[in-house]
Amino acid sequence: RTAAATRRDAPQSAYFSAFIHRASSPVGAVARTRSMTQRVTTMTTLETWRATGGARRAARRGARRAMRARGAAGDGDVPSSDDVAPALESDWREFRAKLLAQEKNVKLEEERARAMAASGENLKVLEAQNPKLASAAPWAHVIAAPEKGCLLVAADHEFRMSQQYFHQAVILVLEHHENGSMGIILNRPTQYDMGYVSGDVDGVFAKNALYFGGDVGDGTVSFLHGREDVKGSVEVLPGMYLGGYDSACALVEEQGAKPDEFKFFARYCGWAPGQLESECERGVWFPVAGAKELALKQVIQLPKPLWREVLELCGGELAEISAKAYREQETGLASSEVEIDVDEA
Repeated sequence: RTAAATRRDAPQSAYFSAFIHRASSPVGAVARTRSMTQRVTTMTTLETWRATGGARRAARRGARRAMRARGAAGDGDVPSSDDVAPALESDWREFRAKLLAQEKNVKLEEERARAMAASGENLKVLEAQNPKLASAAPWAHVIAAPEKGCLLVAADHEFRMSQQYFHQAVILVLEHHENGSMGIILNRPTQYDMGYVSGDVDGVFAKNALYFGGDVGDGTVSFLHGREDVKGSVEVLPGMYLGGYDSACALVEEQGAKPDEFKFFARYCGWAPGQLESECERGVWFPVAGAKELALKQVIQLPKPLWREVLELCGGELAEISAKAYREQETGLASSEVEIDVDEA
Protein backbone atom coordinates (compact mmCIF):
# COMPACT_ATOMS: atom_id res chain seq x y z
CA ARG A 1 0.00 0.00 0.00
CA THR A 2 1.18 3.51 -0.73
CA ALA A 3 1.23 6.40 1.68
CA ALA A 4 -2.13 7.54 0.29
CA ALA A 5 -3.78 4.81 2.34
CA THR A 6 -2.78 6.60 5.56
CA ARG A 7 -3.09 10.24 4.51
CA ARG A 8 -6.05 12.55 4.91
CA ASP A 9 -6.07 13.30 1.21
CA ALA A 10 -6.44 9.61 0.27
CA PRO A 11 -8.56 9.53 -2.89
CA GLN A 12 -12.12 8.35 -3.18
CA SER A 13 -12.46 5.21 -5.30
CA ALA A 14 -14.88 6.96 -7.68
CA TYR A 15 -12.29 9.62 -8.45
CA PHE A 16 -9.72 7.02 -9.42
CA SER A 17 -12.20 4.97 -11.38
CA ALA A 18 -12.72 7.96 -13.66
CA PHE A 19 -9.07 7.85 -14.60
CA ILE A 20 -8.78 4.08 -15.06
CA HIS A 21 -11.75 3.67 -17.38
CA ARG A 22 -14.15 2.27 -14.76
CA ALA A 23 -16.32 5.15 -13.67
CA SER A 24 -20.03 5.11 -14.37
CA SER A 25 -20.07 8.92 -14.09
CA PRO A 26 -16.61 10.53 -14.41
CA VAL A 27 -17.99 14.04 -14.90
CA GLY A 28 -17.23 15.15 -11.36
CA ALA A 29 -13.63 14.01 -11.54
CA VAL A 30 -13.10 15.68 -14.90
CA ALA A 31 -14.63 18.91 -13.65
CA ARG A 32 -12.15 19.04 -10.79
CA THR A 33 -9.30 18.22 -13.13
CA ARG A 34 -10.45 20.96 -15.51
CA SER A 35 -10.30 23.54 -12.76
CA MET A 36 -6.80 22.53 -11.71
CA THR A 37 -5.42 22.54 -15.25
CA GLN A 38 -6.39 26.16 -15.85
CA ARG A 39 -3.05 26.79 -14.17
CA VAL A 40 -0.57 23.97 -14.70
CA THR A 41 1.83 23.72 -11.78
CA THR A 42 5.48 22.72 -11.88
CA MET A 43 4.79 19.92 -9.43
CA THR A 44 2.69 19.42 -6.33
CA THR A 45 3.73 22.80 -4.87
CA LEU A 46 6.71 25.06 -5.35
CA GLU A 47 7.29 24.71 -1.62
CA THR A 48 8.20 21.06 -2.19
CA TRP A 49 11.07 22.07 -4.43
CA ARG A 50 12.24 24.87 -2.17
CA ALA A 51 12.31 22.46 0.78
CA THR A 52 14.28 19.84 -1.15
CA GLY A 53 16.77 22.14 -2.83
CA GLY A 54 15.06 22.52 -6.20
CA ALA A 55 15.78 26.24 -6.33
CA ARG A 56 19.46 25.62 -5.63
CA ARG A 57 19.61 23.03 -8.41
CA ALA A 58 18.02 25.50 -10.82
CA ALA A 59 20.60 28.11 -9.80
CA ARG A 60 23.43 25.66 -10.41
CA ARG A 61 21.99 24.86 -13.84
CA GLY A 62 22.00 28.58 -14.66
CA ALA A 63 25.60 28.85 -13.49
CA ARG A 64 26.61 25.97 -15.76
CA ARG A 65 24.94 27.66 -18.73
CA ALA A 66 26.79 30.90 -17.95
CA MET A 67 30.07 28.99 -17.68
CA ARG A 68 29.53 27.39 -21.09
CA ALA A 69 28.71 30.80 -22.55
CA ARG A 70 31.92 32.29 -21.17
CA GLY A 71 33.84 29.32 -22.55
CA ALA A 72 32.36 29.90 -26.00
CA ALA A 73 33.47 33.53 -25.74
CA GLY A 74 37.07 32.41 -25.19
CA ASP A 75 37.41 33.00 -21.44
CA GLY A 76 40.57 31.10 -20.51
CA ASP A 77 39.48 30.63 -16.88
CA VAL A 78 36.60 28.39 -17.87
CA PRO A 79 37.53 24.68 -17.87
CA SER A 80 37.22 22.92 -21.19
CA SER A 81 35.14 19.81 -21.69
CA ASP A 82 38.35 17.77 -21.55
CA ASP A 83 38.82 18.86 -17.93
CA VAL A 84 35.40 17.60 -16.82
CA ALA A 85 34.88 13.99 -15.74
CA PRO A 86 32.41 12.14 -17.99
CA ALA A 87 30.23 11.20 -15.02
CA LEU A 88 29.78 14.89 -14.14
CA GLU A 89 29.39 16.23 -17.67
CA SER A 90 26.43 13.94 -18.50
CA ASP A 91 23.98 11.69 -16.70
CA TRP A 92 26.06 9.85 -14.09
CA ARG A 93 23.59 6.95 -14.25
CA GLU A 94 24.64 6.24 -17.83
CA PHE A 95 28.27 6.20 -16.67
CA ARG A 96 27.37 3.68 -13.94
CA ALA A 97 25.51 1.49 -16.45
CA LYS A 98 28.61 1.35 -18.65
CA LEU A 99 30.77 0.37 -15.67
CA LEU A 100 28.36 -2.45 -14.78
CA ALA A 101 28.43 -3.73 -18.35
CA GLN A 102 32.25 -3.73 -18.25
CA GLU A 103 32.28 -5.63 -14.96
CA LYS A 104 30.05 -8.30 -16.48
CA ASN A 105 32.31 -8.50 -19.55
CA VAL A 106 29.35 -7.79 -21.80
CA LYS A 107 30.44 -6.87 -25.31
CA LEU A 108 28.99 -3.74 -26.88
CA GLU A 109 27.50 -5.76 -29.74
CA GLU A 110 25.76 -8.11 -27.29
CA GLU A 111 24.36 -5.19 -25.30
CA ARG A 112 23.01 -3.54 -28.43
CA ALA A 113 21.44 -6.79 -29.64
CA ARG A 114 19.67 -7.29 -26.31
CA ALA A 115 18.46 -3.69 -26.31
CA MET A 116 17.06 -4.04 -29.82
CA ALA A 117 15.32 -7.29 -28.91
CA ALA A 118 13.67 -5.57 -25.95
CA SER A 119 12.93 -2.15 -27.49
CA GLY A 120 13.13 -2.58 -31.26
CA GLU A 121 9.36 -2.64 -31.83
CA ASN A 122 8.79 0.42 -29.66
CA LEU A 123 11.68 2.32 -31.25
CA LYS A 124 10.02 2.07 -34.65
CA VAL A 125 6.96 3.84 -33.26
CA LEU A 126 9.11 6.35 -31.39
CA GLU A 127 11.04 7.26 -34.54
CA ALA A 128 7.84 8.68 -36.02
CA GLN A 129 6.80 10.43 -32.80
CA ASN A 130 10.10 11.78 -31.50
CA PRO A 131 13.22 11.01 -33.58
CA LYS A 132 15.52 12.61 -31.00
CA LEU A 133 14.43 10.21 -28.26
CA ALA A 134 14.54 7.27 -30.66
CA SER A 135 18.18 8.01 -31.55
CA ALA A 136 19.41 7.21 -28.03
CA ALA A 137 20.17 3.60 -27.12
CA PRO A 138 17.76 2.33 -24.44
CA TRP A 139 19.18 0.70 -21.31
CA ALA A 140 18.07 -0.44 -17.87
CA HIS A 141 19.53 -2.47 -15.01
CA VAL A 142 18.53 -3.47 -11.50
CA ILE A 143 19.87 -1.48 -8.54
CA ALA A 144 20.08 -2.48 -4.89
CA ALA A 145 17.75 0.16 -3.45
CA PRO A 146 15.46 2.97 -4.62
CA GLU A 147 17.05 6.31 -5.43
CA LYS A 148 16.02 9.61 -6.93
CA GLY A 149 15.65 9.23 -10.69
CA CYS A 150 15.14 5.48 -10.67
CA LEU A 151 12.19 3.54 -12.03
CA LEU A 152 10.00 1.42 -9.80
CA VAL A 153 8.68 -1.60 -11.67
CA ALA A 154 5.74 -3.31 -9.96
CA ALA A 155 6.08 -7.05 -9.29
CA ASP A 156 3.58 -8.94 -11.41
CA HIS A 157 1.94 -10.67 -8.42
CA GLU A 158 1.20 -7.36 -6.70
CA PHE A 159 -1.90 -5.13 -7.02
CA ARG A 160 -4.08 -7.73 -8.73
CA MET A 161 -7.04 -7.31 -6.35
CA SER A 162 -6.63 -3.78 -4.94
CA GLN A 163 -5.02 -0.55 -6.15
CA GLN A 164 -5.06 -2.08 -9.61
CA TYR A 165 -3.76 1.13 -11.17
CA PHE A 166 -0.38 -0.03 -9.79
CA HIS A 167 -0.53 -3.44 -11.49
CA GLN A 168 2.45 -3.68 -13.88
CA ALA A 169 3.08 0.03 -13.28
CA VAL A 170 6.36 1.79 -14.01
CA ILE A 171 6.97 4.78 -11.74
CA LEU A 172 9.57 7.52 -12.10
CA VAL A 173 10.91 8.55 -8.66
CA LEU A 174 11.22 12.34 -8.56
CA GLU A 175 12.19 12.69 -4.90
CA HIS A 176 13.64 10.22 -2.39
CA HIS A 177 15.10 11.32 0.95
CA GLU A 178 14.62 11.05 4.70
CA ASN A 179 11.28 12.88 4.55
CA GLY A 180 9.72 10.38 2.14
CA SER A 181 9.46 9.70 -1.57
CA MET A 182 7.34 10.85 -4.48
CA GLY A 183 6.97 9.89 -8.12
CA ILE A 184 4.63 9.60 -11.10
CA ILE A 185 3.25 6.55 -12.92
CA LEU A 186 4.55 6.61 -16.49
CA ASN A 187 2.28 4.05 -18.13
CA ARG A 188 -1.27 4.98 -17.15
CA PRO A 189 -2.71 7.25 -19.89
CA THR A 190 -6.32 8.17 -19.26
CA GLN A 191 -9.15 8.46 -21.78
CA TYR A 192 -8.92 12.26 -21.58
CA ASP A 193 -6.76 14.68 -23.55
CA MET A 194 -5.64 18.09 -22.31
CA GLY A 195 -8.03 19.91 -24.63
CA TYR A 196 -11.03 18.27 -23.01
CA VAL A 197 -9.72 18.53 -19.48
CA SER A 198 -8.60 22.17 -19.68
CA GLY A 199 -11.46 23.35 -21.88
CA ASP A 200 -8.99 24.80 -24.40
CA VAL A 201 -9.76 22.60 -27.40
CA ASP A 202 -7.62 24.76 -29.70
CA GLY A 203 -4.57 24.91 -27.43
CA VAL A 204 -1.15 23.68 -28.54
CA PHE A 205 -1.41 20.75 -26.12
CA ALA A 206 -5.07 19.99 -26.78
CA LYS A 207 -4.30 16.55 -28.22
CA ASN A 208 -1.84 15.55 -25.48
CA ALA A 209 -3.02 12.69 -23.30
CA LEU A 210 -3.47 13.24 -19.58
CA TYR A 211 -1.72 10.50 -17.62
CA PHE A 212 -2.82 9.22 -14.22
CA GLY A 213 0.25 9.96 -12.12
CA GLY A 214 -0.74 8.37 -8.81
CA ASP A 215 -3.09 8.27 -5.86
CA VAL A 216 -1.94 11.34 -3.90
CA GLY A 217 -2.28 15.09 -4.42
CA ASP A 218 -5.81 15.94 -5.51
CA GLY A 219 -5.66 19.05 -7.69
CA THR A 220 -2.09 18.75 -8.95
CA VAL A 221 -0.74 18.41 -12.49
CA SER A 222 2.87 17.57 -13.35
CA PHE A 223 4.38 18.73 -16.64
CA LEU A 224 7.37 16.58 -17.65
CA HIS A 225 9.72 17.09 -20.60
CA GLY A 226 13.32 16.89 -21.75
CA ARG A 227 13.74 20.44 -23.13
CA GLU A 228 16.52 22.49 -21.55
CA ASP A 229 15.39 25.57 -23.49
CA VAL A 230 12.01 25.77 -21.72
CA LYS A 231 12.19 28.86 -19.51
CA GLY A 232 10.88 28.56 -15.98
CA SER A 233 11.41 24.80 -15.81
CA VAL A 234 13.19 22.94 -13.01
CA GLU A 235 15.74 20.24 -13.77
CA VAL A 236 14.68 17.41 -11.48
CA LEU A 237 17.00 14.82 -13.04
CA PRO A 238 19.77 15.06 -15.64
CA GLY A 239 17.98 15.88 -18.89
CA MET A 240 14.48 15.83 -17.33
CA TYR A 241 12.54 18.93 -16.40
CA LEU A 242 9.26 19.94 -14.77
CA GLY A 243 7.29 23.08 -15.52
CA GLY A 244 7.71 26.07 -17.79
CA TYR A 245 4.26 25.75 -19.32
CA ASP A 246 4.04 29.22 -20.92
CA SER A 247 7.49 28.91 -22.46
CA ALA A 248 6.66 25.43 -23.77
CA CYS A 249 3.49 26.77 -25.40
CA ALA A 250 5.53 29.47 -27.13
CA LEU A 251 8.09 26.93 -28.37
CA VAL A 252 5.38 24.73 -29.88
CA GLU A 253 3.64 27.71 -31.47
CA GLU A 254 6.95 28.77 -33.02
CA GLN A 255 7.47 25.17 -34.19
CA GLY A 256 10.61 24.91 -32.12
CA ALA A 257 9.19 21.88 -30.31
CA LYS A 258 6.51 19.25 -30.84
CA PRO A 259 3.58 18.66 -28.46
CA ASP A 260 4.57 14.99 -28.08
CA GLU A 261 7.75 16.09 -26.32
CA PHE A 262 5.68 17.03 -23.26
CA LYS A 263 3.75 14.80 -20.85
CA PHE A 264 1.01 15.76 -18.39
CA PHE A 265 0.24 13.82 -15.19
CA ALA A 266 -2.72 14.23 -12.84
CA ARG A 267 -1.68 13.60 -9.22
CA TYR A 268 1.36 11.65 -8.06
CA CYS A 269 2.53 8.76 -5.83
CA GLY A 270 3.73 9.29 -2.28
CA TRP A 271 5.48 7.24 0.38
CA ALA A 272 6.13 8.01 4.03
CA PRO A 273 9.73 7.99 5.37
CA GLY A 274 11.19 4.50 5.01
CA GLN A 275 8.05 3.11 3.40
CA LEU A 276 9.42 2.76 -0.13
CA GLU A 277 12.56 0.98 1.07
CA SER A 278 10.38 -1.44 3.02
CA GLU A 279 8.17 -2.16 0.01
CA CYS A 280 11.21 -2.80 -2.19
CA GLU A 281 12.69 -5.18 0.39
CA ARG A 282 9.37 -7.10 0.43
CA GLY A 283 9.45 -7.42 -3.35
CA VAL A 284 6.54 -5.09 -4.12
CA TRP A 285 8.74 -3.01 -6.45
CA PHE A 286 11.91 -3.67 -8.42
CA PRO A 287 14.15 -0.55 -8.28
CA VAL A 288 15.69 -0.05 -11.71
CA ALA A 289 18.02 2.55 -13.22
CA GLY A 290 17.01 3.32 -16.79
CA ALA A 291 17.57 5.66 -19.72
CA LYS A 292 15.72 8.96 -19.45
CA GLU A 293 14.07 8.24 -22.81
CA LEU A 294 12.02 5.50 -21.14
CA ALA A 295 10.40 8.12 -18.93
CA LEU A 296 10.07 10.90 -21.50
CA LYS A 297 8.42 8.99 -24.34
CA GLN A 298 4.68 8.70 -24.81
CA VAL A 299 3.45 5.18 -24.03
CA ILE A 300 0.22 5.22 -26.01
CA GLN A 301 -0.24 2.35 -28.48
CA LEU A 302 3.23 0.92 -27.96
CA PRO A 303 3.66 -2.52 -29.56
CA LYS A 304 5.31 -3.69 -26.33
CA PRO A 305 4.04 -2.38 -22.95
CA LEU A 306 6.54 -0.26 -21.03
CA TRP A 307 6.51 -2.67 -18.06
CA ARG A 308 7.58 -5.53 -20.30
CA GLU A 309 10.16 -3.45 -22.17
CA VAL A 310 11.93 -2.30 -18.98
CA LEU A 311 12.10 -5.81 -17.53
CA GLU A 312 13.49 -7.22 -20.78
CA LEU A 313 16.12 -4.47 -20.91
CA CYS A 314 17.22 -5.49 -17.39
CA GLY A 315 17.63 -9.08 -18.52
CA GLY A 316 18.24 -12.00 -16.18
CA GLU A 317 15.61 -12.77 -13.56
CA LEU A 318 13.45 -9.75 -14.40
CA ALA A 319 13.29 -10.71 -18.08
CA GLU A 320 12.17 -14.18 -16.99
CA ILE A 321 9.43 -12.65 -14.82
CA SER A 322 8.19 -10.68 -17.81
CA ALA A 323 8.23 -13.74 -20.07
CA LYS A 324 6.33 -15.81 -17.50
CA ALA A 325 3.70 -13.11 -17.00
CA TYR A 326 2.99 -12.84 -20.70
CA ARG A 327 2.99 -16.61 -21.22
CA GLU A 328 0.31 -16.90 -18.52
CA GLN A 329 -1.64 -14.06 -20.12
CA GLU A 330 -1.52 -15.67 -23.56
CA THR A 331 -2.49 -19.05 -22.10
CA GLY A 332 -5.45 -17.45 -20.34
CA LEU A 333 -6.64 -15.82 -23.55
CA ALA A 334 -6.34 -19.08 -25.44
CA SER A 335 -8.37 -20.90 -22.76
CA SER A 336 -11.11 -18.26 -22.97
CA GLU A 337 -11.33 -18.66 -26.72
CA VAL A 338 -11.68 -22.43 -26.37
CA GLU A 339 -14.48 -22.04 -23.83
CA ILE A 340 -16.37 -19.66 -26.11
CA ASP A 341 -16.09 -22.07 -29.03
CA VAL A 342 -17.43 -24.94 -26.91
CA ASP A 343 -20.43 -22.90 -25.74
CA GLU A 344 -21.26 -21.85 -29.26
CA ALA A 345 -21.06 -25.45 -30.43
